[in-house]
Amino acid sequence: MRETQASQLYRPYYVLLNYLFPPEEGYMVYPQYEPPIPSMSVDFKNIYTVRHRSYSVVFFLQVKSSEDLSNISSRQEADLQMQEKFRHIIGAVRIGNLYGVCAMGTKIYIYRLHMGSRQLFRGPELVTDTAPTDRWITDILTPEGQDKLCKIVQHIKEMFTQIG
Repeated sequence: MRETQASQLYRPYYVLLNYLFPPEEGYMVYPQYEPPIPSMSVDFKNIYTVRHRSYSVVFFLQVKSSEDLSNISSRQEADLQMQEKFRHIIGAVRIGNLYGVCAMGTKIYIYRLHMGSRQLFRGPELVTDTAPTDRWITDILTPEGQDKLCKIVQHIKEMFTQIG
């Protein structure tokens, strides 16, 4: 497998998000480059946050390199960063479920926070590997992966139309 650096994916993911969440429908994609926490990795977090015209957060995506997928500590760190992002933006969410995606190369893992219960769905917890490789089984370059991501986007848009 050819390794893909995260920086090679920034623009393609930005273009994809603008396609899925078009500005003419009131969505805006905001790239954010967050410096690492001093005690953590030297890796910057590249996160795209999607907001609706009301400034409500509706979706976010974190981009990592494909090589991170083979490293347990990189997966665990990415998982912790995703949880941290959910905690950070929870107050800016007006829809029933907030989806977040962690992309390692073109493989994605989908998180969902149910706003009513504040429960984060992210797969089974494992003692030895809290972020197993098989979470990132969805490849957005395949028709199945594209379909899965498009269904999530459709669900987000449906939730938003229900609240006005």
